[in-house]
This record gives sequence, structure tokens and C-alpha cells, in this order.
Amino acid sequence: MTTRASAPGASPGDARRETYYSTRFGVGRLELLRGQPVALEIPDRARRAHAGAALDDDPWCGLLTRYFDGERVAFPLDVEAYVRQLGCTAFEADVLRALARVPYGRTVSYRDLARDAGHPAAWRATGTVMARNELPVILPCHRVTRSDGQLGNYGDDPSWKRRLLELEGAIR
Repeated sequence: MTTRASAPGASPGDARRETYYSTRFGVGRLELLRGQPVALEIPDRARRAHAGAALDDDPWCGLLTRYFDGERVAFPLDVEAYVRQLGCTAFEADVLRALARVPYGRTVSYRDLARDAGHPAAWRATGTVMARNELPVILPCHRVTRSDGQLGNYGDDPSWKRRLLELEGAIR
């Protein structure tokens, strides 16, 4: 899965827009297309908003800031529009739909998520979809753990998975 740029000749409302949100963990980056998120980078203390880029000017940024402040937030992502926009396979779409249903403060195993997506034998492939998730936190791949109870991997910085689950009260 990769996000795709706006089509040539698309209207200005179709253009991608980059914005930033500020948290106690640092600054995060968010890409929007037609007002909906398509890519998210979790906060980083070393990141600064680029000159001329907006900081916290979007409702999505407000939700992300509140989430990282420890507030229980429901992200109103239109998952169907998102999977169409990405050009997901039917399998990827099934997994992302199931992922979007994992409640705040709860975890599921890759096996359980594969089963919930309607593909019970595809737990390894489900892990691959999680690894390619471009909207961590909004599509909560941090809530998916290994069947043996270990947290498993999470992007370039595995400590974020623990931090996010602690933030949600899913682990202590």
C-alpha cells in the first residue's frame, strides 16, 4: 500500500496538504487529501514544522494533540474512502476495516485480527498490512500484538508501541 499523489489536472481541493501537530512528545506530521488523512508520522522531538507549513490548524491535528495528551479520542476516518483512495486489495481493505474496529485501550493478536477480517489463516499477511500502515494511531496498529502476548514490532521505534498502549491504559 502506498499513498498516491493527486491526479494531474485535479482540482485544488484534491491537492495534498501537509500539516503538523504539536504534542508533549514532539511534533508530528500529517498529510491530508481532500481534508482526510492519508499519511501520519508520530511525534518526534527533533522534528520542526517546515517553514510556511501549518501547525495545529486542522481538526485532525487537534484530535491527534488531544490523543497524545492522554484523552480518549475517536478518529472519524472514513475507512471505505481511505481504502479506495489507496487502491487496497480486498484483503488489505478487510484487514484495515477490522483494525479500525479495535477499541481504544484494547489489544488483539495478529491471529485474532486476521480472523476478524475474515481471513483466519492469514495472520502473517495481516502483520504485513500492519507494517505498511500509513496512518498509525488513527488506524491503531499499535493495538495489535503477538499471540504469545509480546508486543511485537512497531516501525522504526518499537518503544512507541509500548508508549501508546500505556497512554491508552491497555498495559501498565
